[in-house]
Amino acid sequence: MSGIRGSKRLETFSSKLSKSLQDHSTEIFPPDAQKGLRSYSMKEVGDFIGINPNTFRHYIKTYADKMPTGTLVNGNRRYFAAEEMQEIREFLWKEGRISIKEYRRRQPGEELKVVTVFNLKGGVSKTSSTTNLAQLLALRGYRLLLVDLDAQASMTNLFGLSPELMPDMPSSYNVVSYKAPLPIREVIRKTYFPGIDLVPASMDIIEFEYETALSFRDGKSGSPFHSRMAEALDQVRNDYDIVMFDTPPQLSFAVISALFASTGMLIPLTASMLDVMSLATFMDMASELMQVVEEQDRDKTYDFIRFLITRYETGDQPQLQVASYLRTVLGDSVMSNEFVKSTAIGDAANTKQPVLEVEPRDMTRSTYDRIVTSISGIADEVEADLRKAWGRE
Repeated sequence: MSGIRGSKRLETFSSKLSKSLQDHSTEIFPPDAQKGLRSYSMKEVGDFIGINPNTFRHYIKTYADKMPTGTLVNGNRRYFAAEEMQEIREFLWKEGRISIKEYRRRQPGEELKVVTVFNLKGGVSKTSSTTNLAQLLALRGYRLLLVDLDAQASMTNLFGLSPELMPDMPSSYNVVSYKAPLPIREVIRKTYFPGIDLVPASMDIIEFEYETALSFRDGKSGSPFHSRMAEALDQVRNDYDIVMFDTPPQLSFAVISALFASTGMLIPLTASMLDVMSLATFMDMASELMQVVEEQDRDKTYDFIRFLITRYETGDQPQLQVASYLRTVLGDSVMSNEFVKSTAIGDAANTKQPVLEVEPRDMTRSTYDRIVTSISGIADEVEADLRKAWGRE
């Protein structure tokens, strides 16, 4: 009986799966289709801007000829596109109707904030946390640049870009590559989500690891690996308020480069003792990693390093105990709000629709409210860290 030749069989599996996935993606999102964004109700817009519904209605009547008034549906419900929400925010700011707390964007003298979402363990919802948090911050008025450093490109796919179908699309690799790197402006892609631009990922980012290893061996000149991402961001430092890195579950030269460029760190983890034990090992390795970063810049500090409990089920007693244990040991570094486990998050991976893109009526209202409340609470804490770093509080 002859055995199975692994390389051939795996190649066959890969070919079949890739073809099937391409067909599936084409069926859901035809090549000429563009992802769009739903409209938001008056209550949602008021919440995102930070004004109560009655005040918002007053502004709609008072400034009907000066700012967008949305679209009436069924004669009594008013809905707004995300772009209209941005215009309303800008108008109210210029009219002095909202304060810097509601306007949010960084002001002259305030520095760009760069956050790396980082954990060596997979399956802790790094990409979901990054994407959903970023979208809520964008709806609140911040200008964000998302940088995907994961070869799996999950976040890139969530924003409707498929590296497998777009082999010539520049990616994060081209930003840091030693071989004819591209200016980051040539790699940044505008997304369908107002306030969010994206540096997509592809499998090519793995090449950066090989190139860096070779640069050590060959003694190549040029910018060292750890500063390449920071230097790239320097080109667009005035264009954004926040940059967020989505990273792979591994120690890599690309991750080190992201950490060197960062001013804050967000570490997602699940509330299980197995993950907590892994966290201790991860923190020890991360400490050694940070020593490498700090050797290159003795003044390197972070505004905040926070832990976010993810995939959390409020009725699960063991998770509640582990969460309490983490807060006892790590104190205020553990965020007060958890990223709850929800079918809405799982569905996002299948439909490429993060929660804030989904029509509330397309799922159970309690499910929708629960996950949006969770994301909003996380965003509140991140905003508090940002305001403190900017010296506003």
